[in-house]
Amino acid sequence: MATQQTLVRKITVGTPIRRVTGAAAQTISDLTDVSVTGLADGDFLEYDVATNKWNNKSEIDGGTF
Repeated sequence: MATQQTLVRKITVGTPIRRVTGAAAQTISDLTDVSVTGLADGDFLEYDVATNKWNNKSEIDGGTF
């Protein structure tokens, strides 16, 4: 005869989170590791190790894209 097992799991019921305020980025410049100034069409983001931030650039400095 097979032995039957009963599994019991705890379920916690609470108030669901509808929205977190102050944490959502609305634009890319709202991100803490992005610094954008003087935006223009065709700009791209380049990572700067010295500042640990992404900066907008319009030209490539000594490299290929």
